[in-house]
Amino acid sequence: MDADADRVTDLANVLDEVGRLIDSLREQQWSARTPCDDWDVRALVDHLLDLQRTFQSNLTGQTVPPISDYRSSVAALIAAFQADGALQRTVPDRLGDISGLTSLNILITEHLAHGWDLARAIGVTPSFDETVTNRAIEFARALGPTLPPQLRRFKDSRPVADDAPAIDRLAALLGRTVTT
Repeated sequence: MDADADRVTDLANVLDEVGRLIDSLREQQWSARTPCDDWDVRALVDHLLDLQRTFQSNLTGQTVPPISDYRSSVAALIAAFQADGALQRTVPDRLGDISGLTSLNILITEHLAHGWDLARAIGVTPSFDETVTNRAIEFARALGPTLPPQLRRFKDSRPVADDAPAIDRLAALLGRTVTT
């Protein structure tokens, strides 16, 4: 398997873990507050679905209708990233023209961060791969300083123990308050 296919597999695994968290939701948890200001669980999941649709549309150049089923949305997104040349393709984004690989890394980072938010909202611990999460930390550290202030979507980094799990270190890097 080549490195690009490995990264698509990383995305699929992150999306699958977030899907597992969504599948575990009980009816009353949909209105639970998340660490994201002004977002409950339903708004957070809607945001993830919107991200998936937007990135799939950017990658394919086609209008993608809203899909409210998380698993169907994920399948369509992964198929778009598995298309020949998808990661090398230049795609439009609010950041400007970026590579498909950069799009993939943004999606991994977003889903890790919001998966952490979702897990915190419902009182569980997510099972994200440490290696994938450490790559997302490196990606976020490299991308963050290059973003103009109006495009920054996360708060300033927060303190966290150096030996904290990678997902907690990513959450803190992206402005979440991590408590154990």
